[in-house]
Amino acid sequence: MTHAHRTYGVDLRALPAADAHVPLTDLTLRRGFGAFDFLRVERGVPTFADDHLARLERSADLLGLTPRPDPDAVRAHVRDVIDANVAAGAVDDVFGLQLYLTGGDPDDGFTPATPRLLVLVVDLPPAPAAAYDEGVALLTHRFERDLPEAKTTNYFTAVRHARTLRERGAADLLYHDGTRVLEATRCNVFVSLDGERLLTPGEGVLPGVTRTHVLAALDGDVPAAHGEVPLAALDGAHEVFLASTTKGVMPVTRIDDRPVGDGTPGPLTRRAMARFDAHRAAWVAAHADAWRAAPTS
Repeated sequence: MTHAHRTYGVDLRALPAADAHVPLTDLTLRRGFGAFDFLRVERGVPTFADDHLARLERSADLLGLTPRPDPDAVRAHVRDVIDANVAAGAVDDVFGLQLYLTGGDPDDGFTPATPRLLVLVVDLPPAPAAAYDEGVALLTHRFERDLPEAKTTNYFTAVRHARTLRERGAADLLYHDGTRVLEATRCNVFVSLDGERLLTPGEGVLPGVTRTHVLAALDGDVPAAHGEVPLAALDGAHEVFLASTTKGVMPVTRIDDRPVGDGTPGPLTRRAMARFDAHRAAWVAAHADAWRAAPTS
């Protein structure tokens, strides 16, 4: 898809991509300080949108970014940006929205000022089928994110290791604190230590929207809950999978050159994949009327 006909958002204004600019003085550019979130849009409907917008607000609160646009105005603006791009044929059936609340223009070059709201439309190509059929590899890495409960623009560690991941055929880093499994760079992680139930770390990690909906999708079907996953127990894990907006539920079959379980996606993972896909499709269908363009007179 060409980007020339796309519409972006800047401070509640829908603008042609060529006219959407951010001053060089913005703190997010100068210091890497800002709140961020990402939405998957399917046939004009932003999946789990209210959860994502609420998390953006929480992240901004944790970062002290004020004053901010009214949440209802943000919601309406997101819809306007989606509608403009769909109407122009500038996007595929599935695409992404990156939302930013920036640090604004500080007088001293350091202290956050009035934040800017930015909405960027991005392509969201599907992951290779092999990632779901065969699973992916992770590399463990000791690292704890600053303010892990907030989703921010700070992806320094993830970007710095991107070349290493490609060279070793791994999909992502798996963060730990030396004792506990935490999260991947852009995903929550689920682990089965006994082959019967799933645990997902609940402390010191980002509260993932997809993680929440995976738990909801599995409720009453597969035992799954927040819980600590000891790093030492990872070698004996039966199953591991990732959960994120871009990946959905993605099996992990290798960690640090060692297989997970028998090296293939396990039954709990496959059940989670199927249940989450059905849950997401049902959500999109149920919320289509609320998010698609209103009829024009």
